[in-house]
Amino acid sequence: MSISDGQYAAWLANLNASRLLLAEMHHAGGIKYVATGPFMSLPSDSDANRPYDDCLETAVDITTRIDGQVTFGEVTLMDDGSITDWLFLAWQGHPIRLYLGSPKWARDDFRLLAQGRNGGIREARRGAITFRMDDESSVLDEPIDTGQLPDGAGPVPLALGSVYNAPLYRVDTQTLTYRGSFLPVTSITAKANGARLTHSTDMAGGTVTLTDKFGDITGDIEEQHNTPQQVVEWVAAHYGIAIGDVDLPAYRVGLYYNSEVSGRQILEELCNGLGAYWYLNEVNALVARQHKLPVTADVTIVGDDINYDRCRLTDTEPPWRRLTLRWGRNYSPLSNVAAVLDEEEPAEATRLRTEWRESRAEQDVSNYPLAERVTRDSVIQDETDAATERDRLLQLRSERREIWSIETSLSYVSAGQVVSVQHRRLEGRLGRLLVVGRSPTRENSNLEVWV
Repeated sequence: MSISDGQYAAWLANLNASRLLLAEMHHAGGIKYVATGPFMSLPSDSDANRPYDDCLETAVDITTRIDGQVTFGEVTLMDDGSITDWLFLAWQGHPIRLYLGSPKWARDDFRLLAQGRNGGIREARRGAITFRMDDESSVLDEPIDTGQLPDGAGPVPLALGSVYNAPLYRVDTQTLTYRGSFLPVTSITAKANGARLTHSTDMAGGTVTLTDKFGDITGDIEEQHNTPQQVVEWVAAHYGIAIGDVDLPAYRVGLYYNSEVSGRQILEELCNGLGAYWYLNEVNALVARQHKLPVTADVTIVGDDINYDRCRLTDTEPPWRRLTLRWGRNYSPLSNVAAVLDEEEPAEATRLRTEWRESRAEQDVSNYPLAERVTRDSVIQDETDAATERDRLLQLRSERREIWSIETSLSYVSAGQVVSVQHRRLEGRLGRLLVVGRSPTRENSNLEVWV
């Protein structure tokens, strides 16, 4: 009988349950199968009759953070001489997959706990070989290859969503063709000194072709990925990363890059002005959520769950007195604007000269004389959305916030969850888990809770 997700969650919550960790360690010539105890898959398993060498001595500690980082510890194998020749295998850069379950279960009932990359052998000594395990988020540091503009003008620009007044680059002198986007677009409105021009548009190629010569050309670009979720999905698809939980508002957004850019940079710029966070979870799926006030607890931590004297305040964050949220970025502010715009569209002329539009508000935090005045840049494109997000962020920081470090016997919590801490120092307050560090086979978890 297969183990359901509900049964697996209940098993995780049982602190007295026996746990077995399986590791599949890939190398250039194949896979080595090891475990923390004796194990062989059943004839009915998808990988039938697979023996696992019970030489896995130390399991990695996994630390998941909502700031985009997952860190792993080490994998140590006991070497009684039978695996000494493994030293000569090509391990570095190949996958390590960890599966957790009960020694009594079929192999197919184990769940993938974590996957990462082998960082190579860190140490080899009598009786042990130790490997470093790295997370896979480094793939997001690879620059996105958009191709090159002619005459060494740099990368082809990358436009995502709704982009206002971005530079257009000439790519064909014979036909006066200008390019604004690496990706296909739904529209481009080309302008000279802010005044709209007559042109044809190649939406698939992200180009416009003018009917006459002008100086520097800019354009308003519309590309289909114009919500935060769609941007996250595009980044994940570009890097071949699975999508996990995405909980972001449906604001209209725009991002534009005319220099080298990576997926990590895009995700960080997207999340920065939305009060959001992202990370790759333990199984390498991309998670992106908005940081919200905790309302309902996902997990309750009671006093008996907390190790003795392991609940302490580690940091405090003052409230915000004022927030200035920048939005509607002008990607090419103009010093000279067409005279017709000053006469007929003065508001547009002013916007063309200004890099950012601003949404500003204050709140009463008189109990905190050192409350902060904060300015945030965002990729939001609509005034109403900017005001909504401004007010939401102010409410989020309307009082002092605290970060607590807790060492608990719970092993089934995850980053981003809401916890209720039933401890005299916190009095049942709700908080969000910023950091979860745990060992797969031990019950203790080290938590950082934002309350």
